[in-house]
Amino acid sequence: MENPVILQTFYWEMNTGEYKEEYPEEGNLWKLLADQASEISEAGFDFLWLPPANKGAGGRDDVGYGTYDLWDLGEFKQKGTKRTKYGTKKQLEQAVKKLHKNDLKLLYDAVLNHRLGADEKEEVKLKDEEKAEVWTVFNFEGRAGKYSDLKLDWTVFDGVDWDERSQRAGEFLFKCKEWDDSYEDDYLMGADIDYENQEIKEDVINWGKWIINEIDFDGFRFDASKHVDNQMVHDFIEEVNNSTEKDLFFIGEAWVNNADTLADYLNTVGQDKLHVFDFPLRENFVKMMQGNLDMRWLGEKGLVNQADFKSRAITFVENHDTERDGTNEYGTEAIVYRKMQAYCYILMRRDGVPAVFWKDYHSHGLKERIDNLIAARKKFAYGEAYESDQNDENTYSYIRTGDKEHPGSGLVMMITQHENGEIIEKTVNSGRADTLYYDYTGNIDEKIETDSEANGVFKVKGNAEEGYSVWVPVE
Repeated sequence: MENPVILQTFYWEMNTGEYKEEYPEEGNLWKLLADQASEISEAGFDFLWLPPANKGAGGRDDVGYGTYDLWDLGEFKQKGTKRTKYGTKKQLEQAVKKLHKNDLKLLYDAVLNHRLGADEKEEVKLKDEEKAEVWTVFNFEGRAGKYSDLKLDWTVFDGVDWDERSQRAGEFLFKCKEWDDSYEDDYLMGADIDYENQEIKEDVINWGKWIINEIDFDGFRFDASKHVDNQMVHDFIEEVNNSTEKDLFFIGEAWVNNADTLADYLNTVGQDKLHVFDFPLRENFVKMMQGNLDMRWLGEKGLVNQADFKSRAITFVENHDTERDGTNEYGTEAIVYRKMQAYCYILMRRDGVPAVFWKDYHSHGLKERIDNLIAARKKFAYGEAYESDQNDENTYSYIRTGDKEHPGSGLVMMITQHENGEIIEKTVNSGRADTLYYDYTGNIDEKIETDSEANGVFKVKGNAEEGYSVWVPVE
């Protein structure tokens, strides 16, 4: 697979409010993806990141992160509904087959940290010897033991955030328990799973094998992975990967904004197949949006530019957590300005696997322009890669020299945070002498020829809307 690209196929507000009225087809996501399989594949995507497909505590309205029953993919009447927000298990299986026929690989969004929506409460003793009533009994009566006969009680959890007896909220650790060895605080929400308990650990790993070998997914995205026991993440990947001959793909959501810390997280888990989202790089896109980024050093930012971790970075501009309508509970700032400069950066770069956000692609109307960049990536983004020595505080240029395996490949990418309305010109060495180039994006309508030393005067528009160009060889 050359120059892979991921499409995140959902967003937080999908099928709610104005989106429900404007995009009614998103109310049946599995069917929609099946219907669009050919179009998605032809656009150049390789992986689809699907939302959690299992039953959540919120039933039909649950986005998927309120995990109730991992083994119910919209098959059983639980939480007031058979289907999930996205459809039924049968529709999911039909979509998987259709998507695979179009050479698309599928990533399951696995929420393994916690459970919500318990069926009953029970009395437990807390670490401080106090008694509490906690919601930790999960009977899964609607499923009636199909796929797994494990029912859950307090023994498979470390603690909860609510004591029914005292009507208090907090972090309540059970007696004889310790929080798991997670990279950051183990407790996040709900009933926190104790992965030192071998019974629940084995059940979750068996579920992972089932998702891969029976439901036919091709990998996982781990939600809030820095809050999940490190050994569990390692062992889940190891055992699930060993259960199949597929080349599985794994991504951890360790929301860390420092590249060194993110690298340390990967070293701590100690699993070479694990990738992570490059949150530190996105922080620089926020600065670029604000016009406050020193573009001279953009080639050093993020995990994607760390020597030993370049191939393990999943680069992105937005996702369902970073971009939400209204006030964001995570305090993140949505990239509403110079977004195409950010997409241009991740899609032309040699390193990292770029991910495109469904809301940007469809709801925000960027499909045509993103498709254009993906096509440039697939056709021209090959060969050696380096930054231009002409980069300055406001304009950044990046070169791919092309290679023999891809005739006519090679490119000069330029992005700018200038807003002077002028054409920015830079003398850039493209690595290709005496070659005629044109702007694949169409933002600048002219041709540029390099001299005998491969230097040419390349251009980009000094405005936020069209301040990106990808210069490629004329065929």
